[in-house]
Amino acid sequence: MKRLSPTPFILAALMTSVAGLALADEAIQQTALAWLDADAKGRTALEATLKNYEGDVDAVIATIRPRGSAEHAQIKGEEIKGDTFTVPKLLARNEDHPFNFYVPSHYDPAKPMGLILWMHGGGTYKPGANIKRRSVEGKLKEMEAGDYILIAAEACHGVNFPEGAVLDAMAGRWSVPASERYLSDLVNEFMHRYHIDPNRIILEGYSMGGIGAYNHAMRTDRFAGVGIGGGSWTWGTFDTMINTPVFIWHGKNDSYWNSPKDCRNRMTDVSHARFAHEILTELGYEHVYIETDGTHNKVNLRDGKWFSPTDLFYSGKEGWIVDKRRDPYPQKVIAMTPRGNYEMIDPKTSGDPFRQAESLHDHWVSIETHTPGPVPVDYLIKEGMIKTAATREEWLNYSSTRSKSTFQGARIEMENLGNNRFVGKTMHVDSYSLWLHPKMGVDFGQPIEVTTNGVTATFTAEPSLLTALQSFERKEDWGLIYPAKVVIDVAP
Repeated sequence: MKRLSPTPFILAALMTSVAGLALADEAIQQTALAWLDADAKGRTALEATLKNYEGDVDAVIATIRPRGSAEHAQIKGEEIKGDTFTVPKLLARNEDHPFNFYVPSHYDPAKPMGLILWMHGGGTYKPGANIKRRSVEGKLKEMEAGDYILIAAEACHGVNFPEGAVLDAMAGRWSVPASERYLSDLVNEFMHRYHIDPNRIILEGYSMGGIGAYNHAMRTDRFAGVGIGGGSWTWGTFDTMINTPVFIWHGKNDSYWNSPKDCRNRMTDVSHARFAHEILTELGYEHVYIETDGTHNKVNLRDGKWFSPTDLFYSGKEGWIVDKRRDPYPQKVIAMTPRGNYEMIDPKTSGDPFRQAESLHDHWVSIETHTPGPVPVDYLIKEGMIKTAATREEWLNYSSTRSKSTFQGARIEMENLGNNRFVGKTMHVDSYSLWLHPKMGVDFGQPIEVTTNGVTATFTAEPSLLTALQSFERKEDWGLIYPAKVVIDVAP
């Protein structure tokens, strides 16, 4: 593979051409890109120009959004192993995090593709081993037939590890606090390489990757759909998955005991998947649950015959993901901080817990300030021997029970009623913002009515290119762009 020179963020976007779209004024494009690339002092001098721009904001965003490069357009039709980040600021955040990837040979730079992020299993194997795995090889047939690019990345380690974690002895490497940013960086790296639709990003993981998939399905609004295989969870903010459909598959014999040398621990016991299915069903959230007859390492069995749930997930031309597209403007959103697999104690390290980073944003809602207090989460009470058991009695002694718990945080549930009316309720939120777009049915020539915890206030909002760029800054997500914003103080 030809090694490409690192391309600065601003130049990579400026080199983009948008076929079939009338280009916005080049000067305002350059101003917008300069603002994204500048420090706080440098941004101040540019803000008046961006705020006063009266042209088509969406057109400017469309022209500056990365859509790939001519150099990478020719790298397709073969698996690339051990590649690294090329965008300097992304590389700086993810040193020594190689990845494998595959681009279908029919990739056309004029047509956007979806993107699949595959999170491997493997527990505690050493960093760098992923390059040697068959991470993409087993998926080449379906990838070549469809219109998704696949990234098989290396799980977090080193610079992306919590302080004090043992480098090659941690089994929860897809759930550490930095993992959300890491996955986001992978998306943005490949948007600079290829023409990717930011609203067709799919996450898929198995075993350790399935544990991470539970976490990220709960934690982020990045994905159009999430595949969760052979995973587990302890604490979970399942209600925050309101706009993230999931596809869960698990072997009912994932955990088993035949002898001390022929057994599987209860770390990913099938009860965890069954409880997740139960909770999502009660919530009424879109999801699929498939339980096979298999074990953890031989999950593809049903009635003694080969059965592959992942073929139903995606087989190239068909599958659960093919119609999945994230809606940037859902009617109802739930923001919570922190969220996901909120706190975790990894049994293979020192046992010190790590806490998730703040998660202040979800689609068009942001928690601006909050005073942490108790917020409800789902919780599994796990008792007995969860790791490898020496006897069958020890193995049978394990049990998991569905329960509820609380953590210190904040939560907001907000609904767009249409006709410039929004209503919501909060827990421990002091102020929050609504990020608005005309496609949400908002008429910016009229007052905007917001009711919070039964208290109604009216606001005015004026769209601007500056606000649109600030909405990108929240999570560096080119699919969640909103040109107007109102900030609401919550009454005590």
